[in-house]
Amino acid sequence: MKSRFDAGLRALSAALPAALAAAGATASGTAAHDQEIVRTVGAGFTGAFRALDLVVASPALLLPLGTRALRGGLASAFVAGICGALAFDLARDLARVVPGALDRVFGARARGGAADSRGGPGDSPRLLSAVAAAAVLTALLAPAWQAEAAAPGGAVTGAMLVLFALRIGTAELPSTPPSPAGASPGAWVQPALLVLGLAASYEPLVFLAALAALAPRAFVALRLAQRDKKLRWDRGAVLRGAAAFGLGLAPLALGVGLARRPPEIAVAAPMFTLVEESGARSLASFALAEVGGLLLIVCAGGAALALFAARARRAALPLVLVVGVGALAVRLHAASGPSRFSPAVLVGLLAAYVLGAAMLGALVLAIARARVPFAEASAALVVVLELVLPVRAIDETSTRRDARAPYASEIWNDVAWGSAPPASVVLVADRGTMRRIASTRATGQMRGDLVIVPAYDVQGREGRRALVAEPKLAPLYRDMALGIRPEELSLAELGRQRAVLATFDPRWDRALSRHLVPVGLSARFEPEPRGASERKKALDGFLPSKERLVRVTVAKKDAELAAATAALLRARAVGMAATGERDLLSRALDDLRAFAPDDAVGAMLVRRIVTTKGPIDVRDLTP
Repeated sequence: MKSRFDAGLRALSAALPAALAAAGATASGTAAHDQEIVRTVGAGFTGAFRALDLVVASPALLLPLGTRALRGGLASAFVAGICGALAFDLARDLARVVPGALDRVFGARARGGAADSRGGPGDSPRLLSAVAAAAVLTALLAPAWQAEAAAPGGAVTGAMLVLFALRIGTAELPSTPPSPAGASPGAWVQPALLVLGLAASYEPLVFLAALAALAPRAFVALRLAQRDKKLRWDRGAVLRGAAAFGLGLAPLALGVGLARRPPEIAVAAPMFTLVEESGARSLASFALAEVGGLLLIVCAGGAALALFAARARRAALPLVLVVGVGALAVRLHAASGPSRFSPAVLVGLLAAYVLGAAMLGALVLAIARARVPFAEASAALVVVLELVLPVRAIDETSTRRDARAPYASEIWNDVAWGSAPPASVVLVADRGTMRRIASTRATGQMRGDLVIVPAYDVQGREGRRALVAEPKLAPLYRDMALGIRPEELSLAELGRQRAVLATFDPRWDRALSRHLVPVGLSARFEPEPRGASERKKALDGFLPSKERLVRVTVAKKDAELAAATAALLRARAVGMAATGERDLLSRALDDLRAFAPDDAVGAMLVRRIVTTKGPIDVRDLTP
């Protein structure tokens, strides 16, 4: 029977991460989670996977509280609390079994039951539970977990599925067949298959991590069944297992259906993706930045201790395999920080800290067993010192949150589209900008009067919706659908009907660039060509807005917003180059350099200013 002390620590391990995450949830979310925001609030889907995020967030979305993004963040915080409770049980069980297993290996004298998982006099099982809670809280209160636990559609749901698999995979296996009155030897199989189905519907790497968590127990169960000659074909069990796995795949079917349904605003993406790549961070830099050198040694030591003893190996091997899947995810360039993390990376981090609890617990017990005065009191003081680790994690999380501007997304949205004339048509040239627009519209920050046209996919759902709103888009759609350059007349006729915001495409005719006058982060296409003086005046007027964006993106190290700004300013610089107005091109490059100092296109344009005379060729700068 579990003690009240353990129940209290389990509740603390759940409540603290959930509370800190809820405090960090915002009304607009972050640019790093644009895709997750769109998916979670039901505004659109970027593929078939992770529909479970919407299912988990649905109850919170019904609350009369804040924006949909805030409610989605609260749902993630609640899931993080569940993860804390599951991880505490894993860490406590491992911390208690490792010392006893090592005693048996080295033939140490049994000490009042300390060699088993119940603890006993003089071995202070409460200290081991406190160590387990400290290890789990250190992981869950750190910036990596909190970045996802406070975000709508955060990766914590996928991590929770793997933790359920770990709980099933590390449960004690019977060494002998149960009696006829006992439980079925395969009673754990159906829950395991259900979790595997849910993991497969969530993301391929989550499925791989869940499979790694369950594989050791499945292997041992098969070996026991072969030993006792109980391995036989049971049609009923197979059908029940298939039904459980099929039920777990239901969110995948939901995701396929929702991805095919016309959304509020479309974000084009493949239906199925193996890994959603997000940057290229090396495994070493990730481990040092998110764990630290000393804790890495502790985690590696805990894994070594647990794998050394056969009795502890059953509990440790699934955790080690999950850590391996997390490392594989980093190597595959899955999201690994600093502002976004994939589920496999998150659960790999947590599994490493659970293994570290074995090392910390062994250290505490070694001190408590020492034949010196006040040994147990000294061990208790060591536990108190270990509680500094969660406090330090909270401080790191707070520091990382404070480094970001709280209303950066709102400021970016205001600068980008706030100065657009009413009922403007916005031609969006790239998918990254479309994700940004989709996220702001999903959270209610995007102006509803703007007609959004995905220029890269005019035949899609969003393109058809825009054509219904403005029939004069038809000539432009014809040109784009045929793969030819838009005619000047088509854009001019549309510009006389509505204001048209666009970025210059290098494939367009050079004459079109002289119709563009900067507005916000984009440019307005005027029906008649404009002079350099009007573009210069517009660039001068952009300076205050540029300074605002620098403060909330570059100064606050918001890499995602800085990249979104650079994408639009890069297109502006290409348009200025097409006009042949070199002074204005230099000004546009200065604006771009503030957000992307090492931009390759910007460097190419600088070289062409110096090495060429007359018009600057931009046709090879196609994004």
